[in-house]
Amino acid sequence: MKSEIAKSTLGYTVDIKITDVLHSKPFTLSAEMIPPRNGMDPHKTMGTLSAIVDSGVDFLSVTKGAGGSLRGGSLPIAQTIKDHFTKPCIAHFTCRDLTPQDIENLLVDHHYFGIRNILALRGDPPMGETEWTPTEGGYSFAYELIQQIRKMNQGEFLERKGYKVTQREPTDFSIGAAVYPEHPDPKERLEFSKIKFLEGAEYGITQMIFDPDIYGEFCHMLSKEGIKAPILPGVRILRSQAQAKIMKERFGCQVPDWFIKKLPAEHGKGVFDESVLEPFVELVERMQEHGAPGVHIFVLSDIELCQMAMKILKGKYK
Repeated sequence: MKSEIAKSTLGYTVDIKITDVLHSKPFTLSAEMIPPRNGMDPHKTMGTLSAIVDSGVDFLSVTKGAGGSLRGGSLPIAQTIKDHFTKPCIAHFTCRDLTPQDIENLLVDHHYFGIRNILALRGDPPMGETEWTPTEGGYSFAYELIQQIRKMNQGEFLERKGYKVTQREPTDFSIGAAVYPEHPDPKERLEFSKIKFLEGAEYGITQMIFDPDIYGEFCHMLSKEGIKAPILPGVRILRSQAQAKIMKERFGCQVPDWFIKKLPAEHGKGVFDESVLEPFVELVERMQEHGAPGVHIFVLSDIELCQMAMKILKGKYK
């Protein structure tokens, strides 16, 4: 990992690449933050970030509003994490509703701010819609966005009719991809992920996953196809058996019986039981046994639990 943080031409710090963090540590601890809804006070998010950073996270990521939700702020929050909290940060970037020209302009904005870590996503269809329709001239798949970022890293930019630029400075993004070990079609599960890495993705982060065996089998299948990129399992602290049932029904996540049995049946609103940390830590240990290079914790409303879990894991994986 870089010993000194460089400065961009415009004076912003140039972020440390997530690939460098992953290569420098035997096991990383990271967390994913959601921007506040439009119109809400962002200071609460800053307090949450401060708490998570203090618990010992190695890097963070900031989501982009999913399903057409109204959540701006991904870029400035990522920039704040990098400059104010001095932690590497992944900025989620969706190509939903964007043309290649829009994408290039927005990515250049990220680059000027010193953002170097991009999680390249297609984006969800608007809430309530099942069919995906790309914007006119836009992309239908995330691998096309990954391909464009890779080309920018090689100094290949879009041409404008009537203008010819003979010398261009390449960007320097580290490209991440979302992967789906529980995608219902086994063939698509593998092929959709494989093409992202062949087009330039350097690491992957899974959908929310609770079954270490499914994670391990997915990574094994990718490895057999020649894909050796690190894959971080995306995990969440479950507070009850009832919540595990919701994860199964709403998101299609398989939750192993051994994990469910160690959770309390229900949890009270606003109340958390520290005993739920034991099965979570065991889940992380089993992920590591299957070759996980770290864990990526989705931080939603359980801030205190996430802090406690991070501190426990930090003690185990120094």
